[in-house]
Amino acid sequence: MKKTAVVAVSTGCLDYLDIEHDNLFIIRCKILMGDKTYDDYVDLNASTFYDMIKNDDSLVPSSSMPAIGEINETFEAIEKAGYENTLVITISSQLSGTYQTCIMAANNYEGNLNIKVLDTKNAAISEGFISLEALRLIEEDKPLDDIVAYLEKLSLARKQYFMVDNLRLLVKNGRLSGAKGLMGRLLKMKPILEVNDEGKIVPFEKVRTQRKALEKMVDHVLEDLKDLKNFVVTYDTSDNKEGFEYVKNRIEEAHPDHRHYAAPITPVIGAHTGHGTVGVAYFDLDKAKK
Repeated sequence: MKKTAVVAVSTGCLDYLDIEHDNLFIIRCKILMGDKTYDDYVDLNASTFYDMIKNDDSLVPSSSMPAIGEINETFEAIEKAGYENTLVITISSQLSGTYQTCIMAANNYEGNLNIKVLDTKNAAISEGFISLEALRLIEEDKPLDDIVAYLEKLSLARKQYFMVDNLRLLVKNGRLSGAKGLMGRLLKMKPILEVNDEGKIVPFEKVRTQRKALEKMVDHVLEDLKDLKNFVVTYDTSDNKEGFEYVKNRIEEAHPDHRHYAAPITPVIGAHTGHGTVGVAYFDLDKAKK
């Protein structure tokens, strides 16, 4: 079997998990604040970032995708390490230009790697879970084309919701679809948002308080999970520990043995969600296998 590497993007939050895979490589988006540029997680991790934006309202962070030169350098390092195949797994192409940049880098790469690029249509740890599934299937010696086909189904066999405490950065940076005409009302509320099947962030339900938004978000997930037998849940937060624990504990009460992954929202995504976000997603593994 040919050796296969996985290239994940730092947006998938895998840095925050206790995992070790020799064939996992992570390319890093950038956080821009004022005249400073930070490599996601390496120069600025979630804990430090959220302390910064909580303590200074004048900070308006933004983000940029990995440079094409850095992606090429990663491909060169992978080939030099003896890998023949590379699977690049990116954040939703509707939320970042990273997917298109990786396609461009793959098409222009002058080495001998067989490179495939997958748009997960997800973000944060649910994006990261798709990379973990790729690593698992590679360890099982599954053919690369079969892995890609399964991951494409998996990326759509999910529902992803999150509650944002303040929509200012999501709207300012253009990451919230369908917000035009709703802003006056949404900014006064704690809306539940979702990542739809296209990988876009869209309004799902308008709620007046954070607590009610979290309750309704969990209600939607639990209602869906009643009919599922084989699923994985992902949890994430931008330093809203109380909200995070509420969501996770309610789902654990209903499904005490469920498989799950949890991670902070890394700064390059937090630059858009801001502080106080809580997210939850689930993957229907039986649907992905059909």
